[in-house]
Amino acid sequence: MHAAVGRQPHSLPYLVPRGLRLARDFLILPDRAHRWSVAAVTGTMATLIACFIRYAYVERHHLTDSFFYDRLQFSFVDRGYPEIFGYGLELAACALFALSARVYGKKQWYAFAAILFVTFLDDAFELHEAIGHLFNVGLGLSPVAGDLIGFSTTGFLSVVFWLAGTRLIQGEDDWLPYLVFTAYFATLIFFGVGVDAVHGMLGKNVSQTLLTLIEDGGELVTTAIISLSAFGMWLRHKHASIARGAPMESALPNP
Repeated sequence: MHAAVGRQPHSLPYLVPRGLRLARDFLILPDRAHRWSVAAVTGTMATLIACFIRYAYVERHHLTDSFFYDRLQFSFVDRGYPEIFGYGLELAACALFALSARVYGKKQWYAFAAILFVTFLDDAFELHEAIGHLFNVGLGLSPVAGDLIGFSTTGFLSVVFWLAGTRLIQGEDDWLPYLVFTAYFATLIFFGVGVDAVHGMLGKNVSQTLLTLIEDGGELVTTAIISLSAFGMWLRHKHASIARGAPMESALPNP
């Protein structure tokens, strides 16, 4: 990192605009594979969200003749189509972070691969609920207390992985990408925890469809941004490696 004139190199006025530019560069690349990936993911999300809105409308007005009537899989529920798509995005990002760490020696990305895997286990297999149930059965705690312990455990694991990743950062230039993805995960937590809490407090006083769309739709969009940005970062590393005369294959272990 190079210090800007009149600004500290680690101050927010210095980091924020550079972080935004880097986030843009991870999402907008002159690469055909990445452009097609962005188009495919965006199109799929738009279709899933449109189907959810239609499903919610049909259910609200009891349009029993509609194709969407009583088809819960179009909603943001476990094993529903939007959630399954989110699981795929999480696993894709997990793999891309691990590849960036393995192939290019950026070992800090193992931390984000681990965080994504914990997120996937929690979303797909209700990890924090399972941990909470163990405490309920083993210690006789209430379901609320057990769920809180389970959620705290998965959150603690993610924090430990993140801190371990900071210890593996080798150069100044590796900090900014790490902070960009940290901001993305903070956004994911905002939708998954903050908006979810508001949803629970407001209850039926506001539109359930709107709150669900903000909460779960926000999580899905943020997960897509993380996955596509991880792919963009991988491609930038690949292009830089080739430009230096070190093709990607040379960094892979021999079979």
